[in-house]
Amino acid sequence: MKIIQKSIYSLLICGALCGAGACEKGFEEINTPYKDASENTASISGLFNGLVSSLGKYGDDALNVSLLYPITNQQAYQNTVAPYLNYSVTYWSQYYPDLLVYKTILRKIGEQANPQSFNNIKYMASVLMANKTLRMLDYYGDIPYSQASLAKEGNQFFRPPYDAQPEVYKSVLADLKAAADGLGTETGQVNLGSSESFLNSDFTAWKKFANALRLRYAVRLYAKEKALADGIITDIIGGNKPLPANQNLTSLYLDNFGLWPSRVTVTGQTLGALDSKWDSYRELSISNIRMSSNVWQQMSSTNATDGSGIFDPRCYVYFMTNNADQWVPQPQNGSQPEGGRPYDVGTERKAIGSDPANKFACVNYLMAYDRVFYPILIVTEADVHFLKAEIYQRGMGVAKDIVKAKTEYEAGITASVNFWYAYTQLSPTWAPARPVAPTAGQMTAFLTNPAVLYNGANDADALKKIATQSWLATMFQPAESWATVRRTGLTPKDPTYNPSVVNKLPYPDDENVNNHENWQKATNGENPTLQVQKKVYWMQ
Repeated sequence: MKIIQKSIYSLLICGALCGAGACEKGFEEINTPYKDASENTASISGLFNGLVSSLGKYGDDALNVSLLYPITNQQAYQNTVAPYLNYSVTYWSQYYPDLLVYKTILRKIGEQANPQSFNNIKYMASVLMANKTLRMLDYYGDIPYSQASLAKEGNQFFRPPYDAQPEVYKSVLADLKAAADGLGTETGQVNLGSSESFLNSDFTAWKKFANALRLRYAVRLYAKEKALADGIITDIIGGNKPLPANQNLTSLYLDNFGLWPSRVTVTGQTLGALDSKWDSYRELSISNIRMSSNVWQQMSSTNATDGSGIFDPRCYVYFMTNNADQWVPQPQNGSQPEGGRPYDVGTERKAIGSDPANKFACVNYLMAYDRVFYPILIVTEADVHFLKAEIYQRGMGVAKDIVKAKTEYEAGITASVNFWYAYTQLSPTWAPARPVAPTAGQMTAFLTNPAVLYNGANDADALKKIATQSWLATMFQPAESWATVRRTGLTPKDPTYNPSVVNKLPYPDDENVNNHENWQKATNGENPTLQVQKKVYWMQ
């Protein structure tokens, strides 16, 4: 397997064990002691922070704008045909270097005189790796896992077999439970302290992160692994285990997990990993994404171009008006093309009237431009509330309770609004044009709008609204939106736009060449066009 064989040796020699060397900008302080490390000299703490730094490569921005936004009926249809197959390999090629780093961490811990004193570091690394592995399964289906990134152990590992999805899910979820239960419980632990660049060694926050991932996948796997899912839900909700809740709006990262540039860079420094977001949003050859008519209908009760029909306050954070300063969505089906460039290479949006070809509202310039504070999110407090709303509405692992379902649903919406407005207040990029947070009265009007108002007595309507609001809350977590669309089939769709069926990503071409026998078993020799039509495990 070309990727794995390369990773084993070049990463060790070149210091990529400390973040795969792919995300150095913004991580200079973390990488300085380790960037020239070998396997023998790299420290456990350096390797751990390498796993954190590599999260910057999991934004998949070109893939988001070329594939995920269109097929989830979120951002408007692309004006150009973007070759998403060119970008489908990016997550795969980042994952296996990270798996190597993780396995090296475990090996080096095992070589210590007192391995048990490194349990907290082991558990934190396991949570980070679990998140990456779970998304791999969501993206690709069966993957090389148990025997992958072991090429140094012998040539029998050069071409690792593909592990079946159910077994990997179970293994990873067991790792997450061990981490959630074990973190911070033992004395005499090696403590990374403030040098721990993800959650600052806050073990309660780490437990929340692990449990949030467990809950997400309990819901995702419920139709296929009911006993497993019930057990996880009962353990977490019935056992009142730590979960994101009551986010502190001055320390958002402790309940909204992801890569926060302000946690890993010098104050005011841009994060190089976010350059691709800016490039993907502004380059006509890739993107030209606009606020779609489908999303607009979920955020505004009328088509008034002055925005008087907007009832969802997130609209003012997510999007901005066109160059005529009007709220005009682009038809989801692309029947009306866009010709403008609302932001290009400057440091602010173009002046009103200077770009008349820009007919449609688009992603807020400040959201696209922010490479100082904008987080690459994994799972948020809002996500967890929506999961709990569905759990209570359906009676998954707990007794059905439509009152609790409504409470969690409204808490999810509120948490999402609060999060995004707090983000605009905290990010220096937004200083020139920070939107005013909604009042209590405006939030009440939002929650009681007919398009949002919850009615737990009507299961079909309640579940559709949970899916819709989860889909809107994850506007900038496209991988999660895609999972919600695939799993529920309940998210809004434009009746005139039918995107191509893409249920999974195709395997990289290198797999066919360098791991052919195992690739053949996984694909039956199908080309990428046919591979993407296959369903991942929890869709089947």
